Amino acid sequence: MFSKNTKKTLFFKTLLFLGIILGMGGSLFSADFASAQSCPANTTVSGTTVNFVGEVTDMGGDSVTYAWFEYGETTSYGQKTSERSLTSTGFYCISVSGLSPNTTYYYRAVASNSAGTSYGERKSFTTVSGPTVDIKANGSNGPITVPYNGSATLSWTSSDVDYCSASGGWSGSKGMSGSQVIQNLTVSRTYTLNCSGAGGSVSDSVKVNVEEDYDYADFSIKKTVRNLSKGTVYSDLIYADPGDILTFGIVVKAGSDSIYDIVVKDILPAGIIYRGDLKVDNILTGGDIFAGLNIGHLAAGQKKTVTFRGDVAGAESFSFGQTQLINTASVSSGADSRSDSAEILVTRGAVAGVATAVSTGLTNNVFLDSFLLPLMISLLIIWLFKSRIIKFEEWLDRRKKEYQIYKSKKILQLKVARIKAQEFLGKIV
Repeated sequence: MFSKNTKKTLFFKTLLFLGIILGMGGSLFSADFASAQSCPANTTVSGTTVNFVGEVTDMGGDSVTYAWFEYGETTSYGQKTSERSLTSTGFYCISVSGLSPNTTYYYRAVASNSAGTSYGERKSFTTVSGPTVDIKANGSNGPITVPYNGSATLSWTSSDVDYCSASGGWSGSKGMSGSQVIQNLTVSRTYTLNCSGAGGSVSDSVKVNVEEDYDYADFSIKKTVRNLSKGTVYSDLIYADPGDILTFGIVVKAGSDSIYDIVVKDILPAGIIYRGDLKVDNILTGGDIFAGLNIGHLAAGQKKTVTFRGDVAGAESFSFGQTQLINTASVSSGADSRSDSAEILVTRGAVAGVATAVSTGLTNNVFLDSFLLPLMISLLIIWLFKSRIIKFEEWLDRRKKEYQIYKSKKILQLKVARIKAQEFLGKIV
C-alpha cells in the first residue's frame, strides 16, 4: 500500500506523462476513443480533425484515474470534454473532427484521483482549411436558362476531399474535379455535388432552368363518359345507379403542330371498378392506362381516342342519396401536360320489396300478424259469448219469434187470397 504522500507524488508523475492531449474548438465535439494499439505516436492534425495522444505511466496507487481536457480558442479554454476513467497505464488517444478551419486552439490535460486534481502544461495547435467544392453550369454559379431540348455543361472543382457524389438532377460518384455535358433538357433541375474528406463534408448546387417549348404546347384533351346501362351518349356529366356499366373516353387532339411521345393517364375514383377493354381508336391494346399509356405521336390536327370500361360499384359502396364521383385524365408530351375531368352522379335510393319497407300487417311482424293476433281475437270472441256479455242467444230467440210471426202472417194472407179467388170464380160461373 502507498502512503497518501506517496500516492500524491506518483499521481503528479502521471500528469507529467499525459503528454499532448485533447484540444477543441468553440464547442464540445463528439470524441472517438481508440485503443493503444491504434493510436499514433504523437498528436496529429488533418484539416479540421485532430487526433490527440496521451500516456499514463503510473496510476499512483489508485485503481482508477479520471482524465479530461480543457480547450478553447483562448487561454481561458472555456470548454471541457467528458471525463474518461483509466484503469491501467499506457497510451490512449481521442479524435475530434469538425473544428473551425484555420484556427488556433489552446488546451491542457486534467487528471484526478484520490490524491486530488492536477493540470498539465498549456499547449496549442492550428487547424487547416476544411474541404471545399464549387459547381457551375456553363461557367456560372446559376441559375441559368437553356432552350427546351438544349444542353448545359456542368463543371466542378474541390479541395481537401476524398470522395464526391452527385444528387438532385444527376447521380453517381464523381471525380474531385471535372465536367459533364447534360443533353436533351426538357425540365428544370437542380444539380448538387456532395464531397467529403478528413476535414468533414461539403456540398454545392447549381440550377438549370429550361424554357417552355411552344411546339409541344398546342394540343388538347377531352374526358367524357357514357352510361351503357341507360343508353346515354358520351358526356362530361352523366347520372348512374349502383351496378351500371360505363364506358370512359379520352380524346387527344393535336393543334397546328405535331406532338410526340404522347402519354395518357387516368385516375378512377373510388366507387368505379375498372373492367378493361382498353382501346385506342377502337382497337384493343395492352398497357396500363393508370401508370401511363404511350399512344405514339399525332400529326397536326390529328386526334386519337382512348376508351375503356368501368362499372359502378354495388349499392353497399354508396350512401343513400346522391354521390359525386370525379374521373380525371391527363395527357403529356415532353414537359407539357393537359388534364380534363368527367363527373358521375350516382344515386342510391330505397329498394322496393325490402321487408323493412313493406307493411306486413298491424305490427309488421309476420308471426304476430299471421298467428298470434288472430288467435287472441278468436279467444276474445269466445270469451264474450261465454260470459254472456254479448247476449247473442236472447237476440237469436227474438229473431226467431219475429220470423215465426212474419211467416204466420204470410201464410194467413195466402189463405185469404185463395178464398177470395174461389168466391170470385164461383160468381162468374
